[in-house]
Amino acid sequence: MFAGRRVLAVLNPTSGARRGADLASELEEGLRRLGAAEAEVRVTEGPDDALAWATAAGDEGFELVVAGGGDGTVTAVAQGVLASGADVPVAIAPLGTGNGLARVLGLPLEPEEALAAVAEGRAVRFDVLEVPSHGLVSLLFCGAGLDAKINEDADREAKDRLGFLAYVRAALGAARDVERHDLTLTLDGRTSRLRGHTVIAFNATRLELLGLEVGPDSSPHDGLMDVAVMRRPGAWAVLRRALRLLDRRASRADLRPASRLRLEARPPLPMQVDGDPVGETPLEVAVSPAAVAFVAPPDYAG
Repeated sequence: MFAGRRVLAVLNPTSGARRGADLASELEEGLRRLGAAEAEVRVTEGPDDALAWATAAGDEGFELVVAGGGDGTVTAVAQGVLASGADVPVAIAPLGTGNGLARVLGLPLEPEEALAAVAEGRAVRFDVLEVPSHGLVSLLFCGAGLDAKINEDADREAKDRLGFLAYVRAALGAARDVERHDLTLTLDGRTSRLRGHTVIAFNATRLELLGLEVGPDSSPHDGLMDVAVMRRPGAWAVLRRALRLLDRRASRADLRPASRLRLEARPPLPMQVDGDPVGETPLEVAVSPAAVAFVAPPDYAG
């Protein structure tokens, strides 16, 4: 995939336990070794750099963009490519804690191994969830309520210290304190009013974890998001529902397909997009089918 191409690598130096800045020279050398005609590595210094550089990549003549970082960096790069209108594929060098999209694609989680897999891979088009209420896009999932509180509590310091266990600890704490809100949920023009505490829209969540295929059973190739509503409070109720959503087959009964979503909550609920806290409801989401191309390994089945 790199052979003969001009490649821009966007590297987030604060992703994961291993600092991205230490990888800049290694990444440039690795891309050239894998056949890139030109490889330029840019290290981000602020939250807007990845978006700006990816937006300009096509106009600057780059033919492929590598997102070196966690899911937030991957999402920012994808948003930039989408905004530019350029059909530039995105490859991933996973450096984050969760590395959700890398897992969905079936990529190795070591950056060097991931790039080697990408070098032999192919471009696959992914649906994107556009979030016009907050001027963002989502590749994996976005939502309001408990999931946002978990990601807010699992901050950078906790993830550096505990890794994935930071999310587990945050989930246990947030589940104990969850309260129901008055929700107005509109899916494809149909409105329902209910009491609940969490609404999540899934886009790309099929992955393999510890050798097991886990859900929710949501595909980034069907032109739809899959929406789950969590209504019952209490730690045990939340745990049971979460385990059900992680079971690919069982999750199907709990997911409602839609192309557009609007959520209002009283009082407002905190929100997250691909694991990053982004403010509060109201939330608006719309699917853009097959909007961005990601480079998958040769054996990716989708």
